[in-house]
Amino acid sequence: MTSLLSNSGYKFTRLDSIAASYGALQVWSVQVRESGSGNARSRHSGLGAIWAVYSDGKTLVSDIQDFTGPVDAVYTWVDSGDPQWQTSYKKFMKSVPTAGSHPSSRDLARYTSRDELKYSLRSLEMNMPWIRNIYLVTAGQTPRWLDTTNSKIRVVDHAEIFESPDECLPTFNSHAIETQISRINGLAEHFIYVNDDIFFGRPMSPNAFFTGSGSVKYSLAAAHFAEAANPRLAVNLAAKLNADLIESKYGKTTARKFKHVAHPQLRSMHELIRESFGAEVRETAKHKFRHVSDISVPSSLAHYVAAAEGVGVPADIEYAYVDLGGDHLPMNLYRLVRGRGMQMFCLNEVASVRENEKRGKLAKRVLDSLFPYKSSFER
Repeated sequence: MTSLLSNSGYKFTRLDSIAASYGALQVWSVQVRESGSGNARSRHSGLGAIWAVYSDGKTLVSDIQDFTGPVDAVYTWVDSGDPQWQTSYKKFMKSVPTAGSHPSSRDLARYTSRDELKYSLRSLEMNMPWIRNIYLVTAGQTPRWLDTTNSKIRVVDHAEIFESPDECLPTFNSHAIETQISRINGLAEHFIYVNDDIFFGRPMSPNAFFTGSGSVKYSLAAAHFAEAANPRLAVNLAAKLNADLIESKYGKTTARKFKHVAHPQLRSMHELIRESFGAEVRETAKHKFRHVSDISVPSSLAHYVAAAEGVGVPADIEYAYVDLGGDHLPMNLYRLVRGRGMQMFCLNEVASVRENEKRGKLAKRVLDSLFPYKSSFER
């Protein structure tokens, strides 16, 4: 492993033995302009920041537009194959009233794990090595392949972060868990919230997520939740409630949806949300399954609040979304592999479908081909 890039304390490395498999030869084939001091500067258009390569080990002063603060990553994960989890799930499926629960919330497809997390971490380590710490939030579960001796990643139990664990846990509601993630002990002010079905397709700098002054960059979708084909989907219902809260506090309205990508966050905005909308946060946290009155914090409300507070700006991310239950899945996955240039992509399963196992195996083969080598987070 050879040191390649440095940027104000961030150390970038290239795994020469696997560079070709990841497209790293293309990624790191930067044009270097020699200078008398032995320093060399380079700019890669896909990174959005100034990078430096040195022959004398000196550090180049960052550009004023570069974000150089610490950034953490937060994942949420569940192993639906765990017998203990299944017993708890079945118990509360029977005991929790269905009134108010969103129909899709009880579809097991929402909880299916195909080791996507393993591949997501591979993609993150390869393309975003500047991430400081990774927090994996789970229901007391640890992936069997995870190297728990790696100090860069820590498993966080729901009980550690829920303000009222006795009242709220166990939970099977991602919206509920998301209301509590900013309570992780030691979490940086700037962090990125990542679902385990999100993958990073090429190198990105902190500038893809934060401005030089530390504001978040959120990725708006072209779609409006008010005009959605299915306005009763949980994501659209939560977006509408979020917009209502923004209008009540700031006197402004919005109807834009956000792309299904990794979401940059400010911990202080989550704290402000708890202060401003405490009743809604507490109510969502108590719902064991997705509910029609849930709010969605990191993927929507936190962006709206950041924008209203002057610390959030719209930006664009190149991404692809593939529904594993959708039509033409083989062709869509083929295009994903052939394209191989998106900053992020998502392999999502909205609901259980026929040939589910076959589709899952196909997706896993694609992930194996894109990210074939172990990360340092694996045993």
